[in-house]
Amino acid sequence: MQKGGLFRLLVCGSILSFAGCTGSVFTPSPILMPSHFIEVDEVSGIPCDETLPVVGDRFMPESMAGGCVLFDCDGDGDLDLYRLRFARGPNGVLECDAGANRLYRQDGPWEFTDITESSNLGDRGYAMGAASGDIDNDGDLDLYIGNLGADRLYLNYGNGHFTDITSEAGIDVEGWSSSVLFVDVDRDGYLDLYITRYLAFNDKISGQDAAGRPEYLPPSRFKGLDDRLLRNNGDGTFTDISAEAGISGHPGKGLGVVATDLDGDGDIDLYVANDGEPNHAWINDGAGHFVESALTMGLAVNLFGQSEAGMGIAVGDLDGDGFDEIVVTHLVHETDTIYRSTAAGHYSDATTTFGLAPATIDFTGFGTALVDTDQDGDLDLITVHGRVLRKSIHPGAAGGEYWEPYAEENHLFLNDGTGKLHLEATGIGHPSGRVEVSRGLALGDLDGDGDPDLVIANADGTIRLVRNVGADGSWLWVLAFDPALNRCAIGSVVEVEAGGKTQRRRVGAGGSYLSCGDERVHFGLGSASKIEVIRVHWPDGTSEQFPVSQVNQVVVLKKGEGA
Repeated sequence: MQKGGLFRLLVCGSILSFAGCTGSVFTPSPILMPSHFIEVDEVSGIPCDETLPVVGDRFMPESMAGGCVLFDCDGDGDLDLYRLRFARGPNGVLECDAGANRLYRQDGPWEFTDITESSNLGDRGYAMGAASGDIDNDGDLDLYIGNLGADRLYLNYGNGHFTDITSEAGIDVEGWSSSVLFVDVDRDGYLDLYITRYLAFNDKISGQDAAGRPEYLPPSRFKGLDDRLLRNNGDGTFTDISAEAGISGHPGKGLGVVATDLDGDGDIDLYVANDGEPNHAWINDGAGHFVESALTMGLAVNLFGQSEAGMGIAVGDLDGDGFDEIVVTHLVHETDTIYRSTAAGHYSDATTTFGLAPATIDFTGFGTALVDTDQDGDLDLITVHGRVLRKSIHPGAAGGEYWEPYAEENHLFLNDGTGKLHLEATGIGHPSGRVEVSRGLALGDLDGDGDPDLVIANADGTIRLVRNVGADGSWLWVLAFDPALNRCAIGSVVEVEAGGKTQRRRVGAGGSYLSCGDERVHFGLGSASKIEVIRVHWPDGTSEQFPVSQVNQVVVLKKGEGA
C-alpha cells in the first residue's frame, strides 16, 4: 500500500481492518437513494457490446486505452459519438475491422447511424485519446486523434465529412499520446493543440505477477515523454513550439489535462496529471510561454509529499466559494485527491475535508467529471474505475475471463451543498450491478431533456450509453459563441445567478481521461424559476451581461450582443 493513502485515512480518523496486503481496505456504504443513472438498453445503430480482440500477453496499451468523443459532427444541433478503437496482432499490426475508429451520427434520442465510411473517420491507428475543436474557424468541429504511434488530424468540411490533413498541417507527433486539448494559449484567435504523452513504451518487455502469469507492466519500467504544444498558424498548419514555450525537458508520463486559470491572472494555464510522477502546472504569461510551477503552488504531490498515479482530472467549484477545486483520480491504495484553492495560485490537499478519501482508497480511477447530476445547484462527482493489476474476481463482473479480475464499480458522489461528497451509488448505469473495466468518460445531453448523460468507454472495447434519470431541478445549457471567430469561445467563463446561488463554468476546459464532451456548459438551477443574472467573461478580458431569464433551455450567447 502507498503510505499516502493509508496515512490520509488515519488522519481522517477512519477505522480500518486489513486482511493482508491484497485484501480490501475499505468498503464504502452508499447512501440509500434511487439510482440517478441507468444504462440505455435500447440504443440503435451502436454495437455497444462489441469487444476488441486481446493477444493474451497483457499488452500494456490495451489496459490504458478507452476514450470517446461527444461532439456535433454535422452541425445539426445534437451530439454524435466518436468511438476510439484499437487492435493488434503479435507484431503490433491491426488485424480486424473492429479495431478501426467509428463515428455514429445521432438521428434521434438513442438512435444512431454508423457513418464511419462516408465520414472518412475510420482511422486505423492505435487510438488512445481524442478531442474536437474548430481549427480553421469555419464553424465545423475538427478532430485530433492521439495514438500509440503517429497522431492524426482530420478537418471537417461540413455535414460530417472529414479529410486527413495530418501531413499538410505539419503534424508530426509520434510515440504514445494520451489526452488531447484544444486551447488558444496565445490569444491570437486560433485554437492550438496540447497533447499529453505517456511513456517510451517497449513492447519487447513483458511482465509477470507473483504467480508467474503475464501481467501488465507498471509505468515505472519506462521513461516518461515530454508533452507537445502545437501552435495554430491560422493557415491550416501547425508549428511545434514545445521547446520555445517551455514545455520540453519536463517528462512526466502525462495522462489527463485540463485548461483553467490556475493563478487568477486571467490567462489560460494547463494542469497535467502524471502517472507516478509529480503533476505539472503550466503557468501562462499570456503570450503562450509557460513556467512549470506545480510544486510551489501545491499541485505537484499529495499532502504527504508523495507523487501519485494521476489519470483523470476534473475541475469545478465544489463548495461555492468562487474558487475551483481540482480532482485527480489515482491508483488503488492512493485515494483520489482534491486540491482546494486557498488563494490565487495556491492550493492544498483537501481530500479528507471533502470526504473523498475513504470511498476511493480501494479503487483505481480513470475518467472523471464534476457535474450537477441532480440539478440542485452544486457539483457532484463521477469517477469510473478499473484496476491495472489482477485482484479477486468481483461478483457479477463483466468482460469474460480475461477482464474480470480487473473490473470495479463506478461511483457517483452527491454534493450535500457544502462541498462534502457522499457516495450515492456504485456500479453506475446497470441495474444488475454489473461492473467492468472502465476508462473513458464523456458528458453531454444526449436525449435533449436538459440533464447531463454519460458515455463510458471500457478497456475491452465495449461502450455504455447511460441516461440521467435522477435530475429534478431546473437547468440551463450555454454555448458561448464569438461571431468574429465563428466558433465556440474556448476559455470563456460563464457565470449564472439563480435561486440565490452564483455558479461558474469554464468553456472547453478539457479534463476526464482520453475523452472529450459537449462544448456547451451545463447549470443545474434547483428550484429556481428564473435566471437573475447571466454574464460571460470572454478570453480577451471583456465581460458582458445577457438578458436571459427563462430556465430549462439551451441558449447561445454571442459576443458583442450583451450589455
